[in-house]
Amino acid sequence: MEKTYELLTKYAKMMAEQEYSTGEYSILMIDTGEGVYATKYGADLNDLKPEEVEKLNIEALPTSESGMRAMVYSQTPYCQKALREGRTFKPSLDDMAQIIGPAAVIADTSSGSVGKSLKKALGQNAGCLVLRGKEPDGKGKGYTLTVGRNLYEAVVAMTVLEKSAEITYLADRIGGVKYLNPAETRLMRLIYKKKYSKAEETAKTAETAEGVISDTKDNAVADLSGENTREQLLRSQLVEYGKKLVKSGLVQGTWGNLSIRLDDQYMLVTPSGLDYMRLTPSDMVKVDIHTLKYEGNLKPTSERGLHGEIYKRRPDVGAVIHTHSKYACVFAAALKPLPVVDEAMKNVFGWEIPLAEYGLPGTKKLMKNTVDALGENMGCIMSHHGMIACGKDMETAFENCAKVEECGKKYLRL
Repeated sequence: MEKTYELLTKYAKMMAEQEYSTGEYSILMIDTGEGVYATKYGADLNDLKPEEVEKLNIEALPTSESGMRAMVYSQTPYCQKALREGRTFKPSLDDMAQIIGPAAVIADTSSGSVGKSLKKALGQNAGCLVLRGKEPDGKGKGYTLTVGRNLYEAVVAMTVLEKSAEITYLADRIGGVKYLNPAETRLMRLIYKKKYSKAEETAKTAETAEGVISDTKDNAVADLSGENTREQLLRSQLVEYGKKLVKSGLVQGTWGNLSIRLDDQYMLVTPSGLDYMRLTPSDMVKVDIHTLKYEGNLKPTSERGLHGEIYKRRPDVGAVIHTHSKYACVFAAALKPLPVVDEAMKNVFGWEIPLAEYGLPGTKKLMKNTVDALGENMGCIMSHHGMIACGKDMETAFENCAKVEECGKKYLRL
């Protein structure tokens, strides 16, 4: 029970630290194999007490997919807005396709079997909107439900679903979102479950049975004792700025990647699918810019080819950041370039931050389309995907990443 409490406390705090309220109906549930435990209704997620955790009188969570051992109930703002208006939405961005699935549908539990309704709505999806009834004005009321193989996945699914709902509404201001091809959506969800998230799944699933794991990992692959001071510094910078991306809200979960040019032959990149808040300098992967071969056992980001191609074409670039940040994603979802309305920003990006044509994640098509669209600019919108920003060093690249977001926010007049 003590380890389960520690685990629930960790992810309850992660929910409480979001920039928006997750609502009074915020509950975390975890199947430990020895029973299903949950935070109590009304618990303070930022300061969870032992007495606010209870063992439920159920044998398993009401999920439709095997292996889903965690569940999160929330009432985030834009998902609530969609629920009130009865508005469902499909993926217009890769991250929703991969993490959530083909659609965010509404499960009507106001009558009939609740468990059956939830399983049907979840289907191939890791999240849905749950209708519990109607307000006096006829508006729907209820909550959002997300699931995962562990609490980390379930909480990240909540953040991605809320971002997807918000982007759907914000994109109405610039012509509306353009949905992804359904077949590609199903393919991305399958690849995500089978391959992409395996690295983090191994660590996070261990939490399910054993409580909160240590940040000291056995799979650290780089021995830094013989490395030069500059490489040690650059590895540390990647860790530092990865955490800054999370804390600034520019990435959700493990989505996005960073790199630094080490020299004319090598770059250092973040590993694939691992939580930024748990990374250490030894986890950064050394990759040959030209061959994309890498050192060590940790696999580098699947977008390493994109980073390498930018370094080959742009000798002025020393660092690259790719994110799925919210306001940039509004334009990525609507398939629109981002006009620059701030005069100071025009000195960095010109009159417009260009739009790259779409390519599936990790493909040569995505790499070529993005690098071609980026040209000599310091930023680029990636259709159905996110954005990329670069700079002479990591500090500048991070500043430019934040500036792209600010450009989107100002154009949307938020």
